[in-house]
Amino acid sequence: MKPRHAAALALVGWYLMTAPHQNISRSCGDDSVRGAVSDAGCLSYLINHNTPLREWQRVPDTPEFEYKTDCQHAIAARCHREVEENGESYLDGPLCYEVPDCIATDDPRLKKK
Repeated sequence: MKPRHAAALALVGWYLMTAPHQNISRSCGDDSVRGAVSDAGCLSYLINHNTPLREWQRVPDTPEFEYKTDCQHAIAARCHREVEENGESYLDGPLCYEVPDCIATDDPRLKKK
């Protein structure tokens, strides 16, 4: 690899981002809203996975990561599987229902039109 290419690659960072969502009201166990995701407390979110990346939001209080793996570790730290003594498991953490992803800072889809 040529040194100038290596320097260009070193400048790329990573954002921890989530697709926009809106809170919706519904009863616990009501799965009639297509695309809705419920957390353990029955708060529901409607997440539009087709939203253009430029409309996604950076997760508050997260840095620009130098490496994608650091960003992925941040996701894992904010959404992890908990296992009860009886063997039941569930996802726990603030990002579990937000559909997070690591996006390169130079991704052209982030540019405003």
